[in-house]
Amino acid sequence: MYELRRTYVTQPGKERLVASVMQKMGALLVEAGLRAPFHVSFNGGTCPGEKQRVHMTWTAETIESPMRAGNVYPAGYAELQKIRNQYTTDTWLEIHELMHPDKMVEA
Repeated sequence: MYELRRTYVTQPGKERLVASVMQKMGALLVEAGLRAPFHVSFNGGTCPGEKQRVHMTWTAETIESPMRAGNVYPAGYAELQKIRNQYTTDTWLEIHELMHPDKMVEA
């Protein structure tokens, strides 16, 4: 099982807007059965740490390419992508393997 975290760098002052769009995008993916439950977080400068950041985090059994054959995004998704892309300047994906008792080693 993996934890995936997509990070977006936003234009100044657009963190909450992008987080709202990402929340809608994630809901569409969950409703379509394309993504597990997720959460969105953001920092517009009111919290310690790097500002102008929006994160979407979810878990998955396998890592799949969004360009895989047969992958069709739900209605309305492309329009939300266009809005998000207007207000973001960079993005990256972090993938981490989750610890599970059957993966443990003697310490």
